[in-house]
Amino acid sequence: MNATFKSIPRALMAILGPLTALGLLLSVQGCSTAASATTSSVTGPTPASALRVYNSFVTANKVALANHNELLALSLLTGSQLSITSATYGVATAGGHLVTDPAYGQPTLYVPKLTTYPQWFMATVPEHPATGGTTQTALLVFDRPDAAATWALSGSAILDAGSPALNVAVDKVGYATALATSDQTVKLQPDVVGAIHATVADDGPSSAAAPVVQAGPHTTGLYQANKAIARQVAAQNDSYNWELEGTSYPFFALRTTDGGALVFYTMTLATTTIAAHLPHVHSKAPLPVIQVPAVFKSLVPATHKPFQHQLTVNSTFSYITLDPAATAQKAPLQVIGAGGAVTYVRGT
Repeated sequence: MNATFKSIPRALMAILGPLTALGLLLSVQGCSTAASATTSSVTGPTPASALRVYNSFVTANKVALANHNELLALSLLTGSQLSITSATYGVATAGGHLVTDPAYGQPTLYVPKLTTYPQWFMATVPEHPATGGTTQTALLVFDRPDAAATWALSGSAILDAGSPALNVAVDKVGYATALATSDQTVKLQPDVVGAIHATVADDGPSSAAAPVVQAGPHTTGLYQANKAIARQVAAQNDSYNWELEGTSYPFFALRTTDGGALVFYTMTLATTTIAAHLPHVHSKAPLPVIQVPAVFKSLVPATHKPFQHQLTVNSTFSYITLDPAATAQKAPLQVIGAGGAVTYVRGT
């Protein structure tokens, strides 16, 4: 689901990127058993059942959007996708836009062989914006956390143009291999990838982590974009800070053919603008007002007073990263895709 907005500040375009198509998913009979999460005989998704889940998602997505049924759509999402989609609807509604439906092509499925919960799989799929534009490749993650849950879209992101091939390892019967959070066969164990990425996005090329992370739009580029905003804000006698930080949303990792991993995870970009020069406490001069970019205003409650001390903007971003094998000593971590939206605007 994509809403089109024309007033995003240029410096933020590199941060926000295109919103990934969002959707809802109907339960697919036969995808799993009703066994408990502690039962070793749980039947996980197969390549065939995963395809049925994906096809049901595409169909249900069209139905929800055609009927402008926001509540139905949100009720069938999970993870970071729920937060991002909710914000997308809020911005679209406030701006008088409709949340639109991209056209999807034939998916390539990466289904790990899982015998416990949570169960999940990934799909890459060509995505063409409904309003026109270049076809892109989306990576979607579908998740079923326990036996009582139905399959839902947990996260999504867009692969960068010209990004390297994912090269997920698939065995003879079509299964991929899921990696544990503390897997030591990759350069950075999967649960550390986000933290190292964030270090470079926060501190830039001078970061201690920079030598192991490839420069690009989501790493050093994110740092430069925020640094440019900080300079603009300083010219208005305010201060601006940013921090890319971890979330409680799950991450997912699959083995690649070179012994590395494809890792999908979600981060929060928290930015704060502070009025640095306020009038003296006894001064009768009016307090300055921190300007809210037009694209964010729909996320501010209509009854909220002007921001005169601080403005906080949080964005939720999902990332696609290639983590080299531990034996590839000189190979850097590559962040090759992203998707998300501004999800929170508050202040005083």
